Amino acid sequence: MRPPPRTTANPPRSGPEMLPAYAVCVLTMAAAIVWAVVTLTHLGHPALRAVSLHLAADHVLVGLGIALTGMVFAARRTARVLGGLMLCAGCALTLAQTVPLIAVVADAGPRVFTAVVVLSMIGFTLINVIIYPLPLWLPSGRFPRGWGPPYAAFTAVWAALQQYYDFTRPGYLYYGLPTPFTGPFWEGVDRLLMPWMDVAVVWVPPALVSAGLLIMLVRWPRTPKSERPYAVLAVPYVVFLVVICVNQYAHVPEGVGVVMVFLAAAAWPATVGYVHVRERTWALDRAGRRILTAFVLTFAFFMAYAGGAFVLSYFAPGSLTPEAALMAVLTLIIGALLRPTARRAGRMVDRYYYGERAQPYQAVRKLADRLSHALDPGDMPRLVCDTVVHTLRLPGARLVIHTRHGSRELARLGSPGSADEAFPLVHRDHDIGHLYVPAREGELALDQQDREAVRVLADHSAPAIASLQLYEDLQTSREQIVLAREEERRRLRHDLHDGLGPALSGLRLQVDAARAAVPPGTRATASLSTVSEGIGRAIDELRRITGGLAPAALDGADLPRALRQLAEHLGRTLRITVSLAPEPFPGLPAAVEVALYRIAAEALNNVVRHARADHAHATVVLTPEAVTVEIRDDGSGVPEGGPGDGGVGLRSMAERAEELGGTFSLVSTEAGTLVRAVLPRTAGTGAGPADHAPGTRGFVR
Repeated sequence: MRPPPRTTANPPRSGPEMLPAYAVCVLTMAAAIVWAVVTLTHLGHPALRAVSLHLAADHVLVGLGIALTGMVFAARRTARVLGGLMLCAGCALTLAQTVPLIAVVADAGPRVFTAVVVLSMIGFTLINVIIYPLPLWLPSGRFPRGWGPPYAAFTAVWAALQQYYDFTRPGYLYYGLPTPFTGPFWEGVDRLLMPWMDVAVVWVPPALVSAGLLIMLVRWPRTPKSERPYAVLAVPYVVFLVVICVNQYAHVPEGVGVVMVFLAAAAWPATVGYVHVRERTWALDRAGRRILTAFVLTFAFFMAYAGGAFVLSYFAPGSLTPEAALMAVLTLIIGALLRPTARRAGRMVDRYYYGERAQPYQAVRKLADRLSHALDPGDMPRLVCDTVVHTLRLPGARLVIHTRHGSRELARLGSPGSADEAFPLVHRDHDIGHLYVPAREGELALDQQDREAVRVLADHSAPAIASLQLYEDLQTSREQIVLAREEERRRLRHDLHDGLGPALSGLRLQVDAARAAVPPGTRATASLSTVSEGIGRAIDELRRITGGLAPAALDGADLPRALRQLAEHLGRTLRITVSLAPEPFPGLPAAVEVALYRIAAEALNNVVRHARADHAHATVVLTPEAVTVEIRDDGSGVPEGGPGDGGVGLRSMAERAEELGGTFSLVSTEAGTLVRAVLPRTAGTGAGPADHAPGTRGFVR
């Protein structure tokens, strides 16, 4: 087992901080790829015959290895300077090989070639400026402040002089072409430098390297072990120096030298990778991991192909032709792309025929996102069935929950049948319902992958359905309370109007008859008059109470007649028409009739008072699931701050619709206003069809 990740006080850099490092990484990879492509497509070019391609490939590999190591260190906050320098050095070395190759192959002019040579000198200078002082950064990753800057300054001056000396020495050809540093001025500079540079190039580099290693060894014991996170760079650095010394002073065979350079290039990323796997202390963000993965693959492919080309040319010198190289490149590319291409093709076929069943958690994530944006809890069953049918591509789905009134089908989509497979919806160890899904066409049962996808979907949707179950129980109780209230109000109105009202009227007649039998002017006459007036006031109060209990228009009349009487009463200043469907209109529960009448009355009153309309039309449409009332006018619309802008009338209409589980909407334009309310036909009864009409809540009781 791997050890757990270690905590570190050196958190990784991410986001915008790493964008420059990512850009340098991409530039380095692109330069290496361009170098390989140009080299392979121009193997017969005279300029490439004049140089050692193995040496150039070695330089590119070293540049990739150093840049790859710098990428890892650049992600650490305490090593961002060191990592950035290594990243830039590796990129410069790779560009110093790629840009001159492109210029020579493209037959660039003298000015362009001069700029290319200068760029190459700068690239080689930069790599030396980084490599020579590298031991001074070890093992803590901090550059010494005292004598560190003078050492670095001297190294930079020496690196520039050394590159100038290499590029301007007599007879030196760069890609078969003489360098542009000719003329009296450059000849004078050469006469000044040559006498002592011939000796310096032998002694100064070893002295600089020895001084750097000596300083590192002196600082090493003084640095606590816990502060040596970058001591790992000493290993590839020493390997790199050993390879350079052996190739320069031992005169080893070409094949051995190339292999040693390969090992030196691979030592940089291999050492960092080994420590990362062992310590698990370095981290990158997602973008960094992707770029680093591409970088590692580029390095590995480049090393594999360069090594293969060297082996082929070494053992079969005449076989490395441009055509053979291109065929090898194409073979390598096809081999690298074959597996991911086959995997993607399989996914495309599976997704085309089966939807996203191979990624059930992706389907669950989409369902969760849709549920989070659902405004109405009643949309949850429909969204679940829609996910089964359209995301998983199954032929149908239906969702059933268990309520206090028995099982109820909340939603149905597609073509479910009698042989559906049931998937329980379990929430807190309680079976709240089932999701029924049929097999695909031509199959007797769901296969294991389909079954697993639907099971995951059912498990993750169960909490949302459980919350809907509680919501529906609460809404049912509310509807039943409203229904019972309106029925009781109607009964109480009838009792008061048909019982107490006539009794009081008869009692007043008896009092008036008794007063008429008593001689006028007596005390009894005054008392009877007072009693008669009191009974009259009681009758008026009774009328006021009964009028508040239920609309008077509905007393002894059905809803169509009451609406037409309302239209006739209000239609004195504009034309109001009423239509109902079907005809004759059936009776509805008291709560529904009262809500429809109150909403229509309030909407028509708003039209009369505010709309300045010529015509208004009230429509009531009854369907098996719901009853809809619409009031439309051709007025000027609802002004800002008017009754449609959150006034008491609008709130009253909306509350009357919502307390029965319905919906209310108002659409106002310059051409008029439309008030629309949709109420469940069987609100509060606890029974009814499972499906619901558009505009109602989730499903209708």
